[in-house]
This record gives sequence, C-alpha cells and structure tokens, in this order.
Amino acid sequence: MPSINSKADVIVHLRGLLDAGDRSPELQQGIETERQSLEQVVTEIETLKGRQDELKGLSQENTQQLGAAIRRGKEAGIRYQSVVRAKLGPHNERLVQFNMAPIRRRPRKPLVVVVEKSPDGETHGTEPGASVSPPAKTVV
Repeated sequence: MPSINSKADVIVHLRGLLDAGDRSPELQQGIETERQSLEQVVTEIETLKGRQDELKGLSQENTQQLGAAIRRGKEAGIRYQSVVRAKLGPHNERLVQFNMAPIRRRPRKPLVVVVEKSPDGETHGTEPGASVSPPAKTVV
C-alpha cells in the first residue's frame, strides 16, 4: 500500500477507518477505546487544519494591507520631502539630512594644455579647441 503524504489524504484515510469500524458491529466492543482515541485525533487534525487555512488567508490579507500601507508611506514621504524642499529652498545644504541633493554650483572645468612634440624634438603648446595635426611620419 503506498504511503499517504498529504494532509487531506490522511484525514480521508482516518475517517475511512472510523467508518469501517462503525460498519463492523461485532468489533465495536473490542475497539471502542482505540476508536475514541482515533476520533479525538481526527477532530484535532481537522481543527488545526482549519486554523491553518484561516491563518493562511489572514496572512495573505495582511500582506495586501502591508503593501497598501507601504505605497501610502512612499507617497507621504514624497509629499514630506517636497514641503521640506519648499521651506528650506533648493540650494540649502540641510536637504542632505532629508536624503535630498541640494542644487550646487558646478565646478569650472580646468584649462587643459596639450603638449605636442614635433619630429625635431621641440615641444609646442596648443590651446584647447585648436586643431592639432599629427606629427609627420618618416618612411624608411
């Protein structure tokens, strides 16, 4: 006989045993103590399984409520940050405390001087943006 693994199959199997005992009046006197014990266990299993199903439903409902609360929290956080930015101003460094980047001055780009060596060994500096021609190649 294959083993019974699912909870529903175990309950059906145990209920079947109880029904088989009820249909055998000649055995009822000798198995009454065991029958009562089995009946209590089956009732306990059914009660616990029902509670498990109820808690699973409550857990799913709780997960949905948690997701909705998180969405509301994100929206409230965005509104809060907007009000703080409006009160402090977009350039205030205290915005960092509220996880916002203030508008800052951009640093100037440094002046870049390109130094190029000519074939005769002299160096020539060019200003940025000036076109630079590549050194002449000598073919041997």
